[in-house]
Amino acid sequence: MAKKEMTQRVSISEKRIGLESSMIVSKLTDRCLYSGFFGRLDSARMKMITDEILEAIDQTDNDTIVIDLSNVDIIDSAVAAHLIRVGDVVRLVGCNVIFCGINSRVAQTMMTVGVEFSKYLLCKDLRAALRLVFELQGMMLVPIPKVHGAAPKSYMPEV
Repeated sequence: MAKKEMTQRVSISEKRIGLESSMIVSKLTDRCLYSGFFGRLDSARMKMITDEILEAIDQTDNDTIVIDLSNVDIIDSAVAAHLIRVGDVVRLVGCNVIFCGINSRVAQTMMTVGVEFSKYLLCKDLRAALRLVFELQGMMLVPIPKVHGAAPKSYMPEV
């Protein structure tokens, strides 16, 4: 295989991986979805991301979604504005939106371009967002007493 052809295949593979792995949507609690974004977000991916989030909301009975930006390295002004539109659309279909994990570089970009997040719930990290989700859903995390250094039997996996 020629070097040029190999380089083109690697480039195509990187593009395909980038498009497929820019975000995930999964169940965080009984009524809350988690969506984590990864790497560099761009305008081309935002439509796909919005569609995937809305599809996940439509297929489940959730009232909250946590959108985690802690693994996003950099965004441009168009993407920052699109994040607000994603939040607006999600709110229109009846879900609370919690943004978390916005790093200082991304936050500065958002402020520079005038993107306003004041109508959304914001948390420093996923841990704080999870606490807020529990609070919104009327739940609370409590420590489970250990029995001689082990978790209670009811929480041990069946063998």
